[in-house]
Amino acid sequence: MAQSYKILGQIKPTENTLSNVYVVPSANSAIVSTIYITNQDDANANVDIIVRPINEALGNKHYILKEQLVERADTLVLNLNITMNADTILVANNSRRSGITKSCNVSFNAFGVEIN
Repeated sequence: MAQSYKILGQIKPTENTLSNVYVVPSANSAIVSTIYITNQDDANANVDIIVRPINEALGNKHYILKEQLVERADTLVLNLNITMNADTILVANNSRRSGITKSCNVSFNAFGVEIN
């Protein structure tokens, strides 16, 4: 098996829009070792991280984080070592809790190993 250590995905999603960070190709599997979530704004943010098979509708069982607070000008580092089969999606969302008036500038970076 060939292994490729790489940046699996880097995104800055639009607020309240589920965005694919990484999709495991059909012939591969992957291990997402680290996810960096950086709030580059002066307001607090809330984020979701989801892992789900490409052929399943989103459900509560797919959430790794749900409405996790990332404070202003802060970075959350997740060392999760998530094993992902072929055709699995790593999804991120930048959201606001009710009562918060400002959306935030949040980026997601995923690093790991792709195995083919």
